[in-house]
Amino acid sequence: MDNHVFLSELETLLKKMEYETNLVKNEDPQFGDTLRALVPVDEAGNKVLTEVMSFPYDEHALLVQIYSTMIAEIGPGYEALKEMLLDWNLTCPVGAFGIYREGWQFYHKYNYLMPTDEEPKEMAMELFYIIHLIRDVIAEVFPDAVRLSGHI
Repeated sequence: MDNHVFLSELETLLKKMEYETNLVKNEDPQFGDTLRALVPVDEAGNKVLTEVMSFPYDEHALLVQIYSTMIAEIGPGYEALKEMLLDWNLTCPVGAFGIYREGWQFYHKYNYLMPTDEEPKEMAMELFYIIHLIRDVIAEVFPDAVRLSGHI
C-alpha cells in the first residue's frame, strides 16, 4: 500500500470540506509523510492543527497516528489544565488528551491500526470519518481547555 497515495486521497476529502491542508514529504525528524489540516472545532472559527502520519506496524497493518494540537502554547493555567486531564481522558471515547511539556502544548492523540490490504481510497474514507469523530471529541473539551489554560 502506497502511503503517499493514501494521504493524497485523504487530503482530497478534507479539501472538499474546505479545510486548509498541507502534505509534507518525509523530512527529519519526522518518519514518513505527514498530512496537516486545520480542522474547525467551533462556530467561532477556531481551528486545531491535525497531523496524520502512517508507517508500517507489521506486514499486515499500518499504524496511523492522528495528532491534534489544540493549544499551541498553554497560558498561566497549566496546573488547572493538567488537573482536568484525568477527567477528560476518563470520558474520552477515542484517543487521549495530553500536555507536551517540551513545547508547552495541549494535544489530543489517537493511534489506529489499519490493514495494509485495504485500498488507499477506502482507507482515506475511513480516516476521514475518524478525523471527524475526533473533531467532535475535541470540540467538547476545547472551550474549557482554552479557558483553563488562560487563553480567554
